[in-house]
Order: sequence, then C-alpha cells, then structure tokens
Amino acid sequence: MMRDYRTFFAIVLASLAGWIIAGAVYTQIGDNRSPELLRWLALVILITPLSGFLGWVAIRRHEWRLAAACCGALYFFTPFVAARIETILTPDAARQTVGPHTVYFVSVLALHLLGGLVLAWWRGR
Repeated sequence: MMRDYRTFFAIVLASLAGWIIAGAVYTQIGDNRSPELLRWLALVILITPLSGFLGWVAIRRHEWRLAAACCGALYFFTPFVAARIETILTPDAARQTVGPHTVYFVSVLALHLLGGLVLAWWRGR
C-alpha cells in the first residue's frame, strides 16, 4: 500500500528523466569509442542514480544520507552486475579489450531504471 505518493512520483520522474538522458546519450554515441567520447559514456553510468538522488532529496531533505547511500550503491554496484551479465550472455564480446560492449551498456540502463523504480517504491511506502 502506497503511503507517500509525492515521494514516489518525485523519485520516479527524476529517475526517468535521468534514464532518458542516459539513453539519448548512448544512442547518439553509437559504436564510436573514440577517446573524446568516452567521458559521455561515463555520463550514461552516472546520470540516472544522480537524478534519482536529486529527486529524493528534493522531497525529503532530511534523508539525504540515506539517499546518498542508496543511490551511491546503485551507481557503484551496477557496472559490476552489468559486466557479469555481459560475460554470461556474450562471452566472446566481453573478452575484447575494446569494442562497443552493447550488452553492458544496455544492462546498465536496464538495471538503473529498475533500481530507481525499486527505490521509489520503497520510499513511497
């Protein structure tokens, strides 16, 4: 049973906005992995947890430590899980030292969206 709809919708909308930005950046980069574009790939990994954190803190300022811990954990552990998913689904592509790593970045996007929605549901209760 949802008790705090305002917190739920704030975290969901902020996470969705970050996820849309991350998806747009990733699709614009495509398969180009030049050194000039690598910083934009870091944005793909960072923006969804950061925007979820900002949405959470905008509504519940007194929970900034909990928001930082949860969103920081989402940011920190997602690349490890996404890398493991890539090694399971496409072991040959994961062994390459350079390459598009499509499964990895799609997994990061999916895990961040799922994690943002779970955090919103948890704080909305």
